[in-house]
Amino acid sequence: MDKISVVTSLYKAAPYVEEFYRRHRACLERMGVDFEFVFVSDASPDDAEGIVRQIISRSPRVRLIVLSRNFGQHAAMFAGLADARGNYIYALDCDLEEAPENIVELYEMVRRDPDLDVAYGVLKKRTGGFFRNSLGAAFYALFDLLADVKIPRDQAWQRIMTRRYVDALLKYTEVETLPAGLMALAGFKQKPLLIDKSYKGTTSYPFIKRFGLAFNSIIAFSSRPLALICLLGLALTAVSSAIILFVVIARLLHYDFQSGWVSVIASIWCAGGLILSSVGVIGIYMTKIFNQVKARPLYIVKSIVSSEN
Repeated sequence: MDKISVVTSLYKAAPYVEEFYRRHRACLERMGVDFEFVFVSDASPDDAEGIVRQIISRSPRVRLIVLSRNFGQHAAMFAGLADARGNYIYALDCDLEEAPENIVELYEMVRRDPDLDVAYGVLKKRTGGFFRNSLGAAFYALFDLLADVKIPRDQAWQRIMTRRYVDALLKYTEVETLPAGLMALAGFKQKPLLIDKSYKGTTSYPFIKRFGLAFNSIIAFSSRPLALICLLGLALTAVSSAIILFVVIARLLHYDFQSGWVSVIASIWCAGGLILSSVGVIGIYMTKIFNQVKARPLYIVKSIVSSEN
């Protein structure tokens, strides 16, 4: 009999935990499979952890992984994937924006095709307003242009994965990265399922945090910004050389230029800004290397709570 591990992270998830568990359990029981729940508390500031402890007191199929501090959703989800024991691992957010009932169709997709290792949700329509959607579309376009790996647009965390795929995914140890990029980079046969997603009007990812995540994602999967800096430097050198040649020829022809400080200052500021931005991009890559070579753990487990202990 197949065993499905349901993995989710907890951060400000107290209003959703009980319904999340109830609806998923009802689906799993109708499907006739063995199952377990793995909740990962990412230092949630509310009572989500306490609610899971209450569920554990009445169910032997639930485990709670408590991280030592807030490591972020990426690390928390990977902690849950590493602890999952099923031959199928089903992961999603706990906020119920993606319907738990989708697990039935996702499971049937991987069951019908023995070569399929991942069935994942893709939004039929983006939610969150025009501004947020426009920024999302711009990010995907820029990522496709610069990154070395292509990621499906508008995919959700909700997905079911085979054990062999998850074992391969966990071999990636990048500290700062984009989970969707790693999931595509791992390879294997993957297939999307169009799903609906509601938007509750609040998010733990404000604009500044989303911008930082998008920037880090491009840096993590592409070295092309460094190449663009090189090309920009060559272009400026070519333009400067052409201007110098033009001035020399004009002087030889006794053409008198009217001197002006505005053009000089503007040129200096332009060149200075390009130099600073170029050095900044290089510095960001060096920071990424520095953070990675320190080999700090992606997460630290403080305790594991289950009916077994």
